[in-house]
Amino acid sequence: MVTITDVSRRAGVSRSTVSRVVAGNGYVSDANRKAIEAAIAELGYRPNSMAQALRSNRSNVIGAVVVDIGTPYFANIIYGVQRAIRPAGKSLMVSSGYADQDQEARAIIEMIDRSCDGIVLYLERPMREDAAEILRKAKIPVVSIGHDHCPASGGLVLLDNFEGARSAMRHLLALGHRKIVYLSGDPTIGDAIDRLSGVKAALAEYGMSIEDIEVQAGLFHENFGYQAGSEILRRRKDVTAVFAGADVIAAGLYLAVSEAGLRIPYDISVVGFDDSYHAKFMSPPLTTVRQEPDKLGEYAALHLLELMASSNATQLLSEVKTSLVLRSSAVEVQQAMEVA
Repeated sequence: MVTITDVSRRAGVSRSTVSRVVAGNGYVSDANRKAIEAAIAELGYRPNSMAQALRSNRSNVIGAVVVDIGTPYFANIIYGVQRAIRPAGKSLMVSSGYADQDQEARAIIEMIDRSCDGIVLYLERPMREDAAEILRKAKIPVVSIGHDHCPASGGLVLLDNFEGARSAMRHLLALGHRKIVYLSGDPTIGDAIDRLSGVKAALAEYGMSIEDIEVQAGLFHENFGYQAGSEILRRRKDVTAVFAGADVIAAGLYLAVSEAGLRIPYDISVVGFDDSYHAKFMSPPLTTVRQEPDKLGEYAALHLLELMASSNATQLLSEVKTSLVLRSSAVEVQQAMEVA
C-alpha cells in the first residue's frame, strides 16, 4: 500500500508538505505542488479517509434514511442528495426505513454509530423516543423531507401534495366528470393525507364533498391499482373517471381496464400523480401531476450542508411545487359519449 511517506520521497518534499496538498490547507509552492501531484499520479496514492476523519473529527459522510431505496421515487431523492453533497466532498450512506417505526429507528441509530456528519430523513412514522434521544445527544444536524417526524430537525423540505391533488381533481371536474373514484395511498401516510385534503378542496369548489365520490385506500403499488380497479369495474358501470394517487397505482389500473375490455380515456378517464419515468410511455400517455423527487433530496442536502457549516443557522424551510401535465388519458365526458 502506497503511503504519504512514499509520495514525499518521490516528490522530494517533506511529509507535511504532502499533507497540506492532500488536505487542501496551507501554502505550497507551485513547483512542489506539481511534483507532489505527479508523484501521487505515478504511485497511485489514495489518502486514508478514516485517518483524515480522526484528525478532523469529521467523517465527511452524509447519512440518508428514506422509505425504500428499491423504488424509483426514493432512488431519485437519493440521486438529488448525492448531486448536492458531491461538490462539497461528502460521501453518502443510505438506508431504508420501510415506513416502520422500528426499522426507521434502527436506520437512524446506525447512521449515528457510523459517525455521519449529518442526516437527511424521510420518515413516515413519528421517531421512536429512544432514537430521538440518541440523536439529540449526538448533536448531529438533521433535515427532514415531508412531514417532520424528527424533533431534532433543523430543516424541512415539503412537497406541495395538496395543490397537486387539487389541480388533478379540479381537472377531472372541469371535464364534466362527477362519477369519480379516488384511489388513495395509505391514509396514515403524510403524502396521502395531504393529497386527500387537496381532493376535498377541489370538490368543494364545485359544491361537492368527499361523500359525492368513492374513495379507496391502499398501498402506493401497482397491485393495489389492479385489484381495486378490477373490483370497481365489476361492481360499477357508471364510473367515468379515476384519480390514482400515484402513477404506479394508475399503471395497475390500466391493466384492469384493459382486461375489462374498456378503453382509456373514452370508457374511463384516468389521472395519476408523480409523472414517473414511464407515465408518458403508457398507452395512452398518462395525464398526471408532476413532482421532482430529486429536488426534494437536493434541497434537503443543501439545507444540511448549511446547518453543518454554521451552528447559528435558523430553521430552514423549502417547498417543491407540483404541476399538472396534460396528456391523453382524460377527456371531457361529452367527448367520451360522442366517441362511444
